[in-house]
Amino acid sequence: MTRDQRGLLDYLGDDAERPFLLDAMNGALDDEKRLAYAALLDGHDPERAAWLRLAVALHESAAEDPATRARFSELSRLVSRDWTDLLGRNEILNCGSAKQEKRYVRFTFACPERWETLAPTEEASVRFCGRCQERVYLCNRGADAAAHAEAGRCIAVPRERSLVLGRPDPNGDWANAMFPGDD
Repeated sequence: MTRDQRGLLDYLGDDAERPFLLDAMNGALDDEKRLAYAALLDGHDPERAAWLRLAVALHESAAEDPATRARFSELSRLVSRDWTDLLGRNEILNCGSAKQEKRYVRFTFACPERWETLAPTEEASVRFCGRCQERVYLCNRGADAAAHAEAGRCIAVPRERSLVLGRPDPNGDWANAMFPGDD
């Protein structure tokens, strides 16, 4: 499957979808409306419908299920970027962060594999993930995590800090929040 090439204007041109998208633009698209939107899309666009249902699930418990986060990220890559951005992809992925004692990395790509299961390489701090076809770097310091994020690499953060592997958003201060006092 490839990313949907339709743009936001194409979706706005659909009379049935327009009210939901206008609500999203106005910040009024709540979970109840997301579920109604998903029901509308069920017959002709199951990927976007599944994305909306996962968005609601992540609102309820964003950090409790890494597999849900990984599936949400996977679907985000398959559907229109403009559409997911309008519907708050980044906010949804990070909405559980405020509920956690320690903030989670903001991942633009998350892999459901666990660090312990990845095949070892010649370097103890680098592993190769066969599922996402990426080298995954274990980061124990905020500076290392931020440097790998800037380079667009997948990282793993030690279990006491995060449960997810993947490619983090290079923007923002998440590294400082996760690794306080690290220079």
